[in-house]
Amino acid sequence: MKLAIRNAHIVNHDKKIRGDILIHNNRIETVGEVREKVDKEIDAQGKYVLPGFIDLHTHLRSPGREDTEDLYSGSRAAAKGGFTTIFCMPNTTPALDNEGLAQWITEQARSIGLVDIYPVGAISKGRQGKELTEFGGLKKAGCLSLSDDGDSLKNSSLMRRAIEYAKMFGLLIISHCEDKTLSAGGVMREGAISSKYGIRGIPCASEAIMVFRDIELTRYLNARIHIAHISTQRSVEIIRAAKAQGVNVTCETAPHYMILTDHDVEANNFHGNWKVNPPLGSHEDRAALTRALAEGVIDCIATDHAPHSEEEKNLPFEEAPCGFIGLEWAFALSYTGLVKKKVLTLGQLVEKMSYNPARIAGFSDKGYIRPENTADMVIVDLDCPEKIERTDIVSKSKNSPFLGREVQAKVVCTIHQGKVVYRAG
Repeated sequence: MKLAIRNAHIVNHDKKIRGDILIHNNRIETVGEVREKVDKEIDAQGKYVLPGFIDLHTHLRSPGREDTEDLYSGSRAAAKGGFTTIFCMPNTTPALDNEGLAQWITEQARSIGLVDIYPVGAISKGRQGKELTEFGGLKKAGCLSLSDDGDSLKNSSLMRRAIEYAKMFGLLIISHCEDKTLSAGGVMREGAISSKYGIRGIPCASEAIMVFRDIELTRYLNARIHIAHISTQRSVEIIRAAKAQGVNVTCETAPHYMILTDHDVEANNFHGNWKVNPPLGSHEDRAALTRALAEGVIDCIATDHAPHSEEEKNLPFEEAPCGFIGLEWAFALSYTGLVKKKVLTLGQLVEKMSYNPARIAGFSDKGYIRPENTADMVIVDLDCPEKIERTDIVSKSKNSPFLGREVQAKVVCTIHQGKVVYRAG
């Protein structure tokens, strides 16, 4: 099977060219000019072709909560958003903490075939923070990374051993940084708004303390670590200093932390759709995060896609679960909020959503459009204003604070391993 994409603006993180792309089976064969006869063509005139997006942090709720999302619906949402590779977190029921369950995720994802899904194994059994899982078995089953996402390991000695063993097995530790002795009972960022309404807040220190601890352990062990969903100015400062000193730390943030603040929680009457963990921060936090993205302190943008039922999100703010969906419009929101506002260039956005996540995950053949790489790519229209509408969502869940928001870009086609897996409409 030969597929040609013609007349495209081809954008990698470091260069842009105008031309064609020839795909043969699941590999890129030519980038530039394609003259030979092919089986199928896509005319990308006026469109931009980018490397397929890679999400290091998503929740597919399987096993245990397939009423809110499953591997198939999550794959469809990812493909619609231009993601060709996603990492699914282990805070499922039961936790993804053993070789058999990780192998099941890997096999199910392969049979669905819309996107590559890599299970993120739990660091501790049952995510209880007491006993480490079998790292070797999880790696054998397809895990490239480990996390107790949703919880930090309170026991610093256990976290030390986790980082040491992960280094031995070539696995990436993804750290959820939250000191729950500080955040317990909190439902939004501690500050003027939480005080105004007498709502229990989560202080910035809850995140920053654990960021500092895990970086210090990484430094001491000469290892590497990836910090999940950073949301505060202070975390940025700690990570910037660590990188300047040569610590092998990478980090991510999510589109909502660059667009929304705790003022949006107040403006929307404390509806559950605006509740997330880490919580939405201050204007100063948002400014620090966007600046850190531009400077390269923050390495990538992840979605933290977190489906919940409508009934759950309609509970009182204090009782509603944290998180919201984001796979389907992470690119459109990031392009509108960052590129259109000249915070990032389009190439830098590709770096944050494709190239850097590929390097962090250890992929040598993803995140860049060039001959011999895997044919994972996305075609986008950068002049296509549209509203995010509930009726257009393909995820099983509809919980999002961005419903009704207008964005300035649209994914029109997603190609995974040389196959068209999504077309707009």
